[in-house]
Amino acid sequence: MRSEHTKLTDQGAVLLGIVAQDVDDAVQRQAPFPLLSDGDRAVMQAYDVFNALNWDAFRIAHPSAFLIDPEGVIRYTYVAADQRDWPSTDLLAAELAKLKSEAG
Repeated sequence: MRSEHTKLTDQGAVLLGIVAQDVDDAVQRQAPFPLLSDGDRAVMQAYDVFNALNWDAFRIAHPSAFLIDPEGVIRYTYVAADQRDWPSTDLLAAELAKLKSEAG
């Protein structure tokens, strides 16, 4: 996503990343979009992506992506089955384009 984020931002999307660990300046400088820390896992739990314990994860989120409209309504959700499954930027860009065309 880091190298392909313009496929989304060129369509007007605002990207935010949420990570479980603290976000230090070095990590933030590497990301082309803001990273927010969810150290207490409250956001992960609220969005129902918290993975307490699995063979490939411990107290982290399932890889996931949400397309949220300007009113704060979730219009598209991708939640991975495991830590190796990530949504492609092309998939998210296509879903965003579809949502924008439906909105007119």
